[in-house]
Amino acid sequence: MAAEGSDNAIKGSASPSTSKRNEGERVVADVPNKRSQLKIGKPKRAIEGTLRSAPGPGSFRARVAAACGPGTGSFGGIGGTGGVVGGGGGTAGAGFGGNVGPGAVAEASSGNFYSPELSTDFLELPQSLNEQWNYYRFFYNNEPFVGQAIDLHTELPLSKVRLARPKANSAKMAQASLRFCEKWVERIGLLQRLIEIVHDYYLIGEVFIFCEDGNPEMPREVRYKVVRRVESDNTLTEEWLERDDADSRTVEWQKKNYNGWTKIRILPPEQVHIQTFPFTDEVIIDLIPDAKTRHVLELAEQGDRNAERVVNSMDPTVIEALRRGDNIPLSTDPDGGSFVHYMANKKSQYEPRGHSILQRCLRTLVYFDKLRQAQTSIASRHMTPIRLVYAEDMDEADTEALRDQIDLALMDPDYSIVTNFQVTWEEMNSNGRLLELTGEYDLVARQLYAGLGVTETLLNGESSYSGDRINLEVINTRYMLLRENVQRLVEEFFFKPMCKRMGFIEEDEDGQMQVIYPRLSFTRLALRDNQDTFDALFQLYQKGSLDIETILDLLNIDPVLVRERLQRDFGTFNDAQFNEVLRSMYGRAGDQIVEGSDIVQKISDTLGLEYKKPEEPGMGRFASEQAPKTQAEADASIIDKIAVAVAEQLVHKGIVSLPKDSDE
Repeated sequence: MAAEGSDNAIKGSASPSTSKRNEGERVVADVPNKRSQLKIGKPKRAIEGTLRSAPGPGSFRARVAAACGPGTGSFGGIGGTGGVVGGGGGTAGAGFGGNVGPGAVAEASSGNFYSPELSTDFLELPQSLNEQWNYYRFFYNNEPFVGQAIDLHTELPLSKVRLARPKANSAKMAQASLRFCEKWVERIGLLQRLIEIVHDYYLIGEVFIFCEDGNPEMPREVRYKVVRRVESDNTLTEEWLERDDADSRTVEWQKKNYNGWTKIRILPPEQVHIQTFPFTDEVIIDLIPDAKTRHVLELAEQGDRNAERVVNSMDPTVIEALRRGDNIPLSTDPDGGSFVHYMANKKSQYEPRGHSILQRCLRTLVYFDKLRQAQTSIASRHMTPIRLVYAEDMDEADTEALRDQIDLALMDPDYSIVTNFQVTWEEMNSNGRLLELTGEYDLVARQLYAGLGVTETLLNGESSYSGDRINLEVINTRYMLLRENVQRLVEEFFFKPMCKRMGFIEEDEDGQMQVIYPRLSFTRLALRDNQDTFDALFQLYQKGSLDIETILDLLNIDPVLVRERLQRDFGTFNDAQFNEVLRSMYGRAGDQIVEGSDIVQKISDTLGLEYKKPEEPGMGRFASEQAPKTQAEADASIIDKIAVAVAEQLVHKGIVSLPKDSDE
């Protein structure tokens, strides 16, 4: 059955010319063999020589040069600009890897050329932004490392949002500003909006935050009044003049009708077109309407009630742009109503767009996915094991009988096969055929940890702080920088415009108008075990070398609010020292009861003891009628004065009351 040349076919195990050996023997049926359709042999060479050989008159290079004309680089384009394969440079140009310039002669080949941007694995990566965003979302939803790392970077830095009362000359205005923003935070769900913002910031690399102002427009009559005059030609004219109290009337109207930003929306990056320019921070941002929005507008124009309800909730500018078929221009001024804020994860100002943390991990993720697919393909081919059953000296009848017994055994687990000769049963599965990729998986995991900026222990929480102290300190520093960006976003673009419209403005010591708005803070990051730091700071506070506000700021506690609450709770049951005051008062009352009653004598009688009352001081033979006060009596007098002062405070705050017949 050996093949002799390209015209010979591989013959099957059963030949048509097989003759009968005996009269009782069964003839093996002809088995069609598909291999007979394949011809094997030594393949012919398609191209003689190599690209580096000198071009002969009938060679491939000579034919290419003749077709392209004079001045063409070898295997390059016209003018020697270089082709895909890349050969030696021509006299008027250069191939891939050849010298560039007139008259240059290069002898480079495709094997010596290297470019990281033209490698096979790089060309497999997504090139456009839309493709990259799709890859990021796919790996976030399907890759455990990526999904867990993005969620960790999103949720851990934010924790719980806190608002601190602003510092202002008017405590009443500061409290009103804080109260207004607290209501807005609760109504808008600020923490959830921040989680969405930070999620896209890490996953996509940029986020477009649209703040919608759905409040009613202030009537013109609030700030202006109309003045009508009759001119000399008997014509009536109207003129709008600003009122003297226009600012106060505006503030009063805003307090009754303005509720802050009505919605905080995250725009999909695929529908936003942004233009940046050098030497300026101004950007032009347009929203590209999707097909669904256009379809809703068409249904509303056709009379669909549900579509009309949706369209009526849209801004009139958006509806007009949809009807014209144009993009929707978005304002970037927070003081002019609805606006969009662009927040990008980039280090250089000249970069046009932000970068996702997955961008540097894409090649590793694609390679990891290829390893998974290769392993899965091998496992799928061997998902159902291949059974090989054989025995020696079996004819066709024995083979068929054994096949029937095997089929019955496979259908019934309790079925037994009994033979009087040795039968070998082998099953070929995926054991020993799967790729050994343990080392590759470890390398990929380490690269992903470095690219995603996390550690393995941070993802699974199986290690203590001391083992990864340096890594956690680095991550904690990055989270602090992210918090700074989030605080600037909330304070400068959310709180400040709202408080400005509400009239929370005062003049500072330099004579400039200053907007009063709350400060955003977060709870302490629980990444590091900073008990030693807290102990050292507390010792400095006990020694008088550190103020309490520094410790409270470290714990993300508002010092002003704490001081107000301590003043409120002073002398009440919430006072930390109130129990000590009551205990001292009970002790003094007990002393007075003992001195002014016979309780000691009664206790002695009950116990069967003889009690001798001590002599009073100053009643000796040579004693004066008024003996000088001892130190104990002097201390008791001071304590009495303090107790009286505390009692007066309690009576003043209504905690205790004196009897109606009391003179004091």
